[in-house]
Amino acid sequence: MTNQISNNPVYDISLAYQKTAALQAAVKLDIFTSIGDQRLSAESIAGITGASPRGIRILCDFLCVLGLLEKDASLYFLSAEAKRFLDRKSPHCLSDVIDFYVAPEIVSQIMNDPVSYIMAGGACGLTSVSPDNPVWVKFARAMTPFAAMTAKRTAAYMTRKSMKPRKVLDVAAGHGLYGIEVAVAVKEAVVTAIDWANVLDIAKNNAELVGLKDRYQATSGNAFDVDWGDQYDLILLPNILHHFDQDKCVQLLGKAKDALSGNGVVFVIDIVPNENRVSPPEQAAFAFLMLATTPHGDAYTCAEYEAMAKAAGLTFVGSKQLLPTPQTLLELKL
Repeated sequence: MTNQISNNPVYDISLAYQKTAALQAAVKLDIFTSIGDQRLSAESIAGITGASPRGIRILCDFLCVLGLLEKDASLYFLSAEAKRFLDRKSPHCLSDVIDFYVAPEIVSQIMNDPVSYIMAGGACGLTSVSPDNPVWVKFARAMTPFAAMTAKRTAAYMTRKSMKPRKVLDVAAGHGLYGIEVAVAVKEAVVTAIDWANVLDIAKNNAELVGLKDRYQATSGNAFDVDWGDQYDLILLPNILHHFDQDKCVQLLGKAKDALSGNGVVFVIDIVPNENRVSPPEQAAFAFLMLATTPHGDAYTCAEYEAMAKAAGLTFVGSKQLLPTPQTLLELKL
């Protein structure tokens, strides 16, 4: 599969928004699931979706250019990547992530005036760390399929290390999947989730769906301000530290240290680039998103996390890539 339209990178990058628009339209029209294992004409797809045959034909041809569809004469069928990631019948389907990635709150923050956040060294106004930003409700709903595998890999890592935490804290829980997967793996575990109240409604619903209502508690508010409690065997910090500068990260890690039991462990799950900060591509590119959407966030390296842990009074145990996801788990202890 190729993502480039032209051999000229300037041309291709300048028109990259067209790829996003095409994918968004195809997901909203449910084209990939409608095709499934079939080979369909534009007219057939138009009949299923209720869209214009001309519009469907041009969209599907463009999706072929992008490598998401293939074409035999006048019939369209799914590429291997589309079967895996865009057909809703696939257990690996990621279609809904588009609702977060192209949310107006995100796109406008990135595209409206990129020079401003480059000049300022970070975003101003309503950002992803603003209190009760509605974008986090979209995140909790849309990113559940993406986070599911990472959460399962996190629980599997815990199981391999023979950890059986009974008291668990999930900070900035979002959809709640990290704490939920831990509670599924450890039948005695009770999870407390911290996040904004409107986001916690989604986490609590997800917990209830898998029968964890009685073992899932919630504390609403700003993670910097609310009382976390203490004596936790496991504290989860999934995808929160990258939103802040290193001093703020140390502050949160310090709260984690104070909330641990004597043998407790902290799991930081995050996007971690290599020390050169330009590889791997997906992890390295994440820093730009933080520049555009947060005042001081960044994609931190393992060495930077180790230094922040030390400053907070924690010991860096090691890191584990949660393949095939782009996430890394970093283990810290007292």
